[in-house]
Amino acid sequence: MKTLMIGYGNSLRGDDGVGPWVAEQVAAWNLPEVRSLSVHQLTPELAAEMAEAEVVFFIDACAIEAGKTQARIDPIASQTGRSQLDHLWSPSVLLHLVNTLYDADPVTYQILIPAIQFDYGAPLSAIALEGSDWSLETLKNYVG
Repeated sequence: MKTLMIGYGNSLRGDDGVGPWVAEQVAAWNLPEVRSLSVHQLTPELAAEMAEAEVVFFIDACAIEAGKTQARIDPIASQTGRSQLDHLWSPSVLLHLVNTLYDADPVTYQILIPAIQFDYGAPLSAIALEGSDWSLETLKNYVG
């Protein structure tokens, strides 16, 4: 595996499910050097998958901030530690785990897709769908 894509979020809560939705679309491309995972939340078990990749993309919904309605891609740096109150793992903490346990250092990015609708049972909003289109195009250009 050359590239790993991890879409995460709760598909039962509207736009929060846009990360898994994008990951499922990528998986349907059936590319030989790409593994795409759709998960509810980040867990330490993902470190083993990450250690096998050269490049990792995390894909997640992001509540819209004032004036920021465009999906974006950001590099991820390794970060030690996590809050004792935080039951979720972050991409940067997972990358640190990969560095420490596997002596691996994949190039890692996070794609953040704008989101406005988080109600249970809600469909993806037009804003999230627009961001997912941009994300899929960006990912296709990368692996193309």
